[in-house]
Amino acid sequence: MTRLLDFAVALRQSRALLAREREPFSAFQQQRFDTLVEHARRRSPFYRDWDGAPLDKATMMEHFDAIVTDPRLRRDERYLGDYRVMTTSGSSGLKGLFVYDRAGWTGIMAQFLRYSATVGIEPRFPRRLRIGAVVSPTGTHMSRRCASAVDVGVHRVLGLAVTQPLREIVSRLNAFQPQSLNTFPTMALELAEEQRAGRLRIAPELISTSSELLTPEMADRIEETWCVRPYSLYATTEGLWGVDCEHHAGIHLFEDMVRVENVDEHGRAVPDGAPGAKLLVPNLFNFVQPLLRLEIADAVTIAAEPCACGRTLRRLESVAGRAHDVLELGDVRVQPLHFGVIARDRDVVEFQVVQTGPSSVRVLVVARGDVQARLRERCSNGCAGWA
Repeated sequence: MTRLLDFAVALRQSRALLAREREPFSAFQQQRFDTLVEHARRRSPFYRDWDGAPLDKATMMEHFDAIVTDPRLRRDERYLGDYRVMTTSGSSGLKGLFVYDRAGWTGIMAQFLRYSATVGIEPRFPRRLRIGAVVSPTGTHMSRRCASAVDVGVHRVLGLAVTQPLREIVSRLNAFQPQSLNTFPTMALELAEEQRAGRLRIAPELISTSSELLTPEMADRIEETWCVRPYSLYATTEGLWGVDCEHHAGIHLFEDMVRVENVDEHGRAVPDGAPGAKLLVPNLFNFVQPLLRLEIADAVTIAAEPCACGRTLRRLESVAGRAHDVLELGDVRVQPLHFGVIARDRDVVEFQVVQTGPSSVRVLVVARGDVQARLRERCSNGCAGWA
């Protein structure tokens, strides 16, 4: 019953957010930020004398007990029944812990429902929409928590873990016949290959990916397989969400729920249209664990021009990946997207890049045939200066 009530509240919030997407919202955003700062200074020992300095994940975890506004909460203890807990994957080397009360959690759900409406995942009657969600097996991962939270009977949801054997995932999807497929980009590519091989036989009307970078080459491969252009959901446990619209020209950030600063490696603001090194993001709806200017190590470029769709939300024109993933090869900085010349080869199943020295890397490739000569030539031509 609690989950159903939360869903209803989140649905109302999502509709209000969708209505605001084509209107100016800077005054609304500033009012929410001022309210959050006042609350944090009054209730959080850590922010009592806050001077506006950014907060990184390591500092957040070290001072977790002083940051939260409920003194009963502790980083290393069990959490009270009033709170929803999520953790990051730890891919950057440090797991993050994020706590939401019911009001904050409905904010997360509202963003999930907002994304769902944008991509076309809406209630259908009398037959419910069949959603296949191949997501994280971890109960505290956002993909798993959100899939569970909205599974209140409005849709038919088949939840599968990406760690299950691929043969089992294919069998379950064949039996379920999802109309919407939601998963990670790499899993979507694996399923696309299963479809091409004739083992997977589904015809999704909608496809969306999340939790990993969806490159144009990956999106093209998915579209070629199912004749459906995948949407890319950008969702962080910290609270920053966004999704591309029907034009697929960049990810619209849900800036009425957060405030986004794109900065360089020294924390200096970069203008829209220029690449940044990280984002500074205050979550405007989490009053239990205030995150004022929290660093998210995503290197992005925010579009300088508005989208043709008419939304006033700014767009991520490009996402180069996590700042931690950038390789320094001598004087050359290599972003993950530079390896797109490898990813776009249709005989490449997966690959790994290992830095072996100050100016050298080794690329390990799992392929269906002999691609070495072809990839060597492409890297030499397409990655001049570092190949």
